[in-house]
Amino acid sequence: MHVTINLDYTLFIQLGLFLIFMFIMKKIYFQPYLEAFEERESTVKKLLQEAETNNQQAQEILKEVDAILSKVKEESKKILEQSSRETNQMVAEIIRKAQEEAEREIEEAKKDIERIVEIETKTLDISIEKIAEKIVDKLTLKEKAA
Repeated sequence: MHVTINLDYTLFIQLGLFLIFMFIMKKIYFQPYLEAFEERESTVKKLLQEAETNNQQAQEILKEVDAILSKVKEESKKILEQSSRETNQMVAEIIRKAQEEAEREIEEAKKDIERIVEIETKTLDISIEKIAEKIVDKLTLKEKAA
């Protein structure tokens, strides 16, 4: 069995039709598909670049926020320390004034007590003198009566 291939004009017509079909497919299907693929690829690259840029910007902003946050923490710590010192000074001043006032009141109370003791001593002396005079009077009346 021997197979023979006849090369006639139909082969060339089929080859021409195939080339025309490939040209039409390239224009209608392959070229738009490749263009869409390249556009998608460029869009993805662009988005990746934008994402990288945004990531870098976010890192820079994060560093700035950290710096600001640490600065704010330091300032708040200083403010708290200052207010604590001021509060301690105010408490110390209030305690000092209260002690001075208490000492003044104690001194006034001592003076009042001394005055009262002096007045009571004088009153007691007068009462003792009156009682002594009454005793003397009663004794002298008993002696005169006896």
